[in-house]
Amino acid sequence: MCPVCGEGHIIKTNKDYVCTNKLKPSGNGKSCRFSLPLHLHGVEITDSIIHQLIQNGRTEELTLSDQRGFSYRGHLTIVKDKGYSVETKKITLNAMCPDCGGKIVLTRFGYACENSINVNSTCTFHISNFICNRFISPDEAEAFCNGRGDILDGFYNKQGKWFCAYLSRGSHGEVELTSFVGKCPECGGDILVGTTAFNCSNYKHGCNFKIWKHYYGHKVNLQDAKELLSNGHLQKPFTAFDKYGHILALNLQLGSHNEIQIVSNK
Repeated sequence: MCPVCGEGHIIKTNKDYVCTNKLKPSGNGKSCRFSLPLHLHGVEITDSIIHQLIQNGRTEELTLSDQRGFSYRGHLTIVKDKGYSVETKKITLNAMCPDCGGKIVLTRFGYACENSINVNSTCTFHISNFICNRFISPDEAEAFCNGRGDILDGFYNKQGKWFCAYLSRGSHGEVELTSFVGKCPECGGDILVGTTAFNCSNYKHGCNFKIWKHYYGHKVNLQDAKELLSNGHLQKPFTAFDKYGHILALNLQLGSHNEIQIVSNK
């Protein structure tokens, strides 16, 4: 019985598997759209594949090929009252699109919301997988989508200089790089991500304020730096170590002269 119209029978011709209601509509005038070519996307359609479609509504995973001859994985699925569709296998991140809640799919050019790569796209969210001569890994893209983005090293600009930055959203929602962390408590300049510290943009004009990236074996991440600049201290202590390997509970705070103080959390 045809899995699309539920009335006709599937027969094999010299060019396709087709529903009898497509060749000759039933007495009530109802026609069917089911017709599956004998050769589709590089796959020879067999009786076995047709039986899978009829019994399960979909085939097992198949190795298909596009117009360039590139292979990809996918399966055929019955679409009720319409025919069939080719659904390709995709790899997704463990994250949702921050704009529409769709799945984030790995593509040739990066990490895209599944709703941005459909024929009738409803979303534009996308993270390029290569920015300023640096590959953005799936883990880094996933962390950004989940609101846990951190400082990334190894970017290389057009002036031939290496720099650090983190992923952020631009004024139009595009994903871009930024080095801005917050305002300097000493002079009001911009605190920017450096290679070894978070530095004030006015360092050439005499401001020496900085937050080092490491204290007592603890890596100061983006959230730490923002908390310290906003609140004057970290919300939670961090695990640290002295030179003998003793485990310490420490915190960072701004002193009365805006110096970074390392204090014990008692």
